[in-house]
Amino acid sequence: MHRFNLKIMLLLLFLLSFHMPAWAVSDERLVSALSDVQSVSTQNSQAVKLFFVLEKGLRSYGSLQNYSATFHKKEGTPAGALGETEEIYLKFEKPWKIFMGWLNMPKKGLQVVYEKGKNDGKLAVHQPGPLLLFAPVIFLDLNSPWVKEGSSSHGIEDAGIGTFLHDFTRAVVKASYENTLKVHFNQDTADVIFSDKPNPGYFAHRVRAGFDQKTGLPLTMELFDDSNQPTGIYEYKNLQLNVSEDEEFKKQIHSGLLKVYSHET
Repeated sequence: MHRFNLKIMLLLLFLLSFHMPAWAVSDERLVSALSDVQSVSTQNSQAVKLFFVLEKGLRSYGSLQNYSATFHKKEGTPAGALGETEEIYLKFEKPWKIFMGWLNMPKKGLQVVYEKGKNDGKLAVHQPGPLLLFAPVIFLDLNSPWVKEGSSSHGIEDAGIGTFLHDFTRAVVKASYENTLKVHFNQDTADVIFSDKPNPGYFAHRVRAGFDQKTGLPLTMELFDDSNQPTGIYEYKNLQLNVSEDEEFKKQIHSGLLKVYSHET
């Protein structure tokens, strides 16, 4: 009984950290929370499968140093409908550094670099266009209107596989503890409802996530609101893990931004 109460206490402490940034909670702590919640709540086989997949994904992500991918995103517009699909070359490097270069739409050619704790917390930007090829890199505050206009739903610190994996896992643990979690698998895709209550404090009402069979990493994510309307669709293609000499990245990034990324300025 004492051991059981201790696990409940640990879970409560974990849930208190629910509103901390995703990067502030370690992969090991999330794996431990998944194990703890299984021991203090009753879950069906579909939920247990999700716990297993998430644990595999967290362990895979914990072993990563970097990754690159072609990132597709489609987000809600002010009118309420989903916008066009943006195609972005993305490279992420731990502890937290990201490069994003747009490959289509009017943003084609736009490139940004952001690293936590560097450049006074600002976003390094190079604008597209032949006349701006030799223009200097500019640094913008994350709260500037131009930066916020770039994504109506999420900021640069919400980008990347790790952020979604951590946020999703924490939401699954919370819903499991509250006994509101509903899970249905179709092959490697999990359809998850966190709660039937409106606005229960989750980042989405429902999530449909597709996981890589080998690593457990989430490669597709569809988010739905309380009315079951899609608010965002995200997909990682051509995922490359732990690339030491990334020639494709060097081809993609502007030389000025490469200096910022490599700390040469």
